[in-house]
Amino acid sequence: MLFKKTFYFYVLTAILIFLTSGCSDISNDDSFTEPDLYKLGEFTDNGLTIAAYADRLLSVGYNAIYLDLHRSGERLNSAEIEMIPMMHMEHHSHASPFERPALVRDDESGLFTGWAIFTMPGGMMGSWELQLEISGANGSGTSSTGIIEIEVEQSNRVKTFMTDSEERYVLTWILPDEPAVGMNDLKVALHKRESMMSFPPVLNAEFEFEPWMPSMDHGSSNNTTPVHEAGGFYSGQVNFNMTGDWELRFDIQIGEQDLGRHVFELDF
Repeated sequence: MLFKKTFYFYVLTAILIFLTSGCSDISNDDSFTEPDLYKLGEFTDNGLTIAAYADRLLSVGYNAIYLDLHRSGERLNSAEIEMIPMMHMEHHSHASPFERPALVRDDESGLFTGWAIFTMPGGMMGSWELQLEISGANGSGTSSTGIIEIEVEQSNRVKTFMTDSEERYVLTWILPDEPAVGMNDLKVALHKRESMMSFPPVLNAEFEFEPWMPSMDHGSSNNTTPVHEAGGFYSGQVNFNMTGDWELRFDIQIGEQDLGRHVFELDF
């Protein structure tokens, strides 16, 4: 009798362990785990849930934007995504430079990736939002639209300026993200503001570049002037030979047109 009770006990225990482990595998499926990123917000429309993420709290300048799509528990792997960063002010609204997310998930992040350059902070002057429209998700004919309200902090990484001919441009300092003593990758972006909603990249600018330390009245050697790579992004290198206050000085020309000198200040 004792043997039978012991036998049934072990059988029931084995069944419970099997059922528990099976449920655990379903609930912890990696495909439904939220990414380890800063969540901007989400909405659901027409049964499709869209969640937006960033590497950290958004700030003025270049920001990678990541999107995740689900429908009824199914993770969607392809879609056409229209994304517009929009700033609403008291008397008008305007967009900013951006790249719409790719049609499929990025191999590295497992998400739909794009970017936006925010030209001013949110707050007293106005508020930012991401306007999103999704169509063709996993080959379906259903479309979804919605808005995610976002916060954008101040930074010194964008210069908006107007030339003598009243053309407007947006210059963005992207790298180095965290300046350090020694050689650093240098990246900037240049966009032209054609209208409040259109910011095409400038592909043919020429830069003269100099890092300068005002407190010591000297620069540094072995720097590489940024040149165009693709899509309005220009890459070079900057060498900081000591910590302290520095300026990144950019003189820009497009053909015979002088766009002037523009300076980013940093201290590390």
